[in-house]
Amino acid sequence: MGFIQIQGKLKPFKNFLPRKVFLKPLHELLKQDVKFEWKDDHQLAFGRLKSLLTKDPVHGFFIPGDKTLIHTDASGHGIGAVLVQIQCGLEKPIAYASRSLTPSEKNYSSTEKECLAVIWAITRWALRLQEYDVDIVFKSGRRHQDADCLSRNPLPKIEEETSEDIPFLNTITNFKEEQSKDPKVADIREEMGRSRDSTKFKEFNGILYRKNYDPLGKQWLLFIPKHLREGILKSLHDTPTAGHLGFAKTYDRIRRKFFWPGLYRSVRRYVLHCWECQRRKSPPQRPPGLLRPILPAEIPFAKIGIDLLGRFPLTTQGNRWIIVCTDYLTRFTVTKALPSGEAVEIAKFLVEDVILKHGSPREIISDKGRSFLSNLVKEVNNLFMTYHLLTTAYHPQTNGLT
Repeated sequence: MGFIQIQGKLKPFKNFLPRKVFLKPLHELLKQDVKFEWKDDHQLAFGRLKSLLTKDPVHGFFIPGDKTLIHTDASGHGIGAVLVQIQCGLEKPIAYASRSLTPSEKNYSSTEKECLAVIWAITRWALRLQEYDVDIVFKSGRRHQDADCLSRNPLPKIEEETSEDIPFLNTITNFKEEQSKDPKVADIREEMGRSRDSTKFKEFNGILYRKNYDPLGKQWLLFIPKHLREGILKSLHDTPTAGHLGFAKTYDRIRRKFFWPGLYRSVRRYVLHCWECQRRKSPPQRPPGLLRPILPAEIPFAKIGIDLLGRFPLTTQGNRWIIVCTDYLTRFTVTKALPSGEAVEIAKFLVEDVILKHGSPREIISDKGRSFLSNLVKEVNNLFMTYHLLTTAYHPQTNGLT
C-alpha cells in the first residue's frame, strides 16, 4: 500500500490525536512540488502516529451498554475488522484485528470472502458481543476505510512451526547494510523514489522486500543481495537439515521466502553442480527392465539366426561375403560364400540351403541390414509363414549366437 493510501485510510482517526503538529513532516510529502524522500524524521513521525493510534484517546475502552459496531472488510489476500463503539456521539475504535487468507480461502468469491470476514470478526469478539442482537448493514468503501485498510494489510498468519532456521542469516546483524552493498538494490530504490505507486517492491524498516504474487509462501519476500545468495543456497541445500533435496523441492523452499533476479536459474545450476548429489544419488533415470532371453525352439531349425560377414577380398570363385545360419536348438551352423550381400543372394540361400534341406523355420532372427529388410526377403517369409524378428539397433548381443 502506498504512502498516500495510508494517509487516506488513517484520516478518520486523526481527529482523536493530541498535538498533531508532529505530523507536519508527513504532510510535507503530500505536496505536489516535493520530491518523495523517506528520511529519519518521517520514520519518527510515522512511528509515533502508529503508537498513538493504539492508545487512549484513540484506542478507547469497551463500555457495556453503548452502541457497538463491527466494521469488516475482505481483500484478495486478507480480512480485517475494527470493533467500534459510539461514545460521546463519535465512533471510537476499541480493537483492531486482521489475518491473511489461507490458500483455499483465496479461492473464495468476493461475496464469500466478505461473509468470512463477518463470521471471523464475530467469533473473534464473541464474548463481548454475545449479549447483543446483531444487524448486518452495508457500508460503502469510502465510509469504510478502517476495516478496508486492515484487510489489505493483514497480519501474517502465525504458523505452528516457525520458519526454517537458517544459521547463515542468523550471523548477519545488519541486513539493511548488507543490501546497500548490492548495486541492484540501489537501482530498485531509485526507481521506487521516482514512482509513488510502486507495488512490486516495498521497504519495511529500511529492508527491501518484493511482493509475492504466488498464493504460496510469504506475502513479502526478502530481497537477497548478490553476495549472500551463495550462503542461502548452501543453507537450504547442503546442510544436514536441508537434506540435499532435488531442484524442484529446493527451488520451492527458497522462492516461498526469498527473492533475487534469476532465482530459478541460480537454484537449478547450483543443484545440478552439487558434488555430493552427483556422488551419492542414483542417476535420475528409469531402472533397466528385466532381461528377456531368447528361448530355444522345441524342434531343430524352428528358430534360426542369420547374419552376413564381409566384405572380404575377392576369391577365385568371385565371392566377397559369407552368410551364416545357426539353429538355436542344436547350434548346427550352415554357411555359404556369396558373391554379394544383395537380397537376391540371401533369399536364394534361405530357400535352397535352409528351407529345402532342413524345413521351414517358424522364426528368423537378424539385424536391420538393408538386405534383410528387402521386399524379396519379406515375400519369402510370408510364403513360408516365418516370423522375422529384428535385433535392437547397436545391440548385436540380441543375435549373439549367430
